[in-house]
Amino acid sequence: MKPSGPEGGEPGSRGYRVLYLLRYFPTLSETFVNGELGSLAARGVHVVVASLGTRPDGRLADHLPGISVLRVPRHPFTGRLSPPTAGMRWLAAQQRPKDVARLPWIASRARHFHRLHVHFAGEAAEMARAIHMDLGIPYSVTVHAADLFRPRPSFLEVLRDADAVITISSFNVSRLSQLGTEAKLVHCGPDLTKWALLPLPPDPLRVLSVGRDVPKKGMDILLKAWAWLQSRDLLPGSASLSIAGGFPSVSGLPGLDVLGPLPSAQLKRVMAACNLFVLPCRKAADGDMDGIPVAVMEAMASGRPVISTTISGIPELVDESVGWLVAPDNPEALAAAMLEATAGERAARGAMARRRLRERGFTLSQQVQGLMDAWNVESKPGRWRPERS
Repeated sequence: MKPSGPEGGEPGSRGYRVLYLLRYFPTLSETFVNGELGSLAARGVHVVVASLGTRPDGRLADHLPGISVLRVPRHPFTGRLSPPTAGMRWLAAQQRPKDVARLPWIASRARHFHRLHVHFAGEAAEMARAIHMDLGIPYSVTVHAADLFRPRPSFLEVLRDADAVITISSFNVSRLSQLGTEAKLVHCGPDLTKWALLPLPPDPLRVLSVGRDVPKKGMDILLKAWAWLQSRDLLPGSASLSIAGGFPSVSGLPGLDVLGPLPSAQLKRVMAACNLFVLPCRKAADGDMDGIPVAVMEAMASGRPVISTTISGIPELVDESVGWLVAPDNPEALAAAMLEATAGERAARGAMARRRLRERGFTLSQQVQGLMDAWNVESKPGRWRPERS
């Protein structure tokens, strides 16, 4: 389909036009989206975000890309008097009437783009499919974690009609294949130009963890392991554990400092002060689990050794050369790994971490190139190859 261009004119010749339809923008934790948007724009792709909503942590998000953001009105007038379209009728089986009523407003903007792209196969992806049904605009979806492990009823329909399904781990590729969906593997990764390789502080042990207070992050397991080590005097009194994220304050544990959510600039300073990163991910009771946490990648980009668990796609990035993997839900095993992380082992494994990201494709530049390959778009400013002849 050839989009009509802004204000009904012809599209400009300077770049391929992609509308990112996102459930929330910005958010503090989805740095992979911010980096992707900025890098695409730098490569000549014209990207615009249509945001369905906001989250409180978005106010802390820094280093946002300088692109246009459309805030979808909650009660738009556009299309209110028009008869329901096929896309609206399908969407009405998936979402609330007040959300379906937003579709005509989004579609009126979407018609000026060559494609839609969505991160997470959730509500925004349902909107993208509905627009595709009405306007024929192709859409693509990047599948991450909760959208795959706790899928919505529409999940397979949404992926079936996408012209490109992308996912972030080989684990996910296999899971999607079992569901009858072929997906292209494109790892997410940090911008290595913005995460400097930092000297590793010497002893004592200074642990950092970053994550929200949700079961799949395993923060309770980390606290149990830390309490076990402290109760047996296995750590020096100067050892510390810092937790950055939406985590409640905890009292009574020596060396614990709960920092709360941190913007990227502050997180980098905290990362510089740690000499071990720990995130004991687990599969939650509802089936949700992490894919490959970006916080782990950012720690490795800084030259930090990592302790995590054997779930999902994490072993595709972390092994004994760059850190330690333990069984999930096992505070004793986690504590043992922290004891094994002596100064010498931390230095040796941390020194390999940044190289691992490059070797296995966990960098922003490789992420964006993989995405553009999936779209069949040249990585040259102002040029693109059409998806269809």
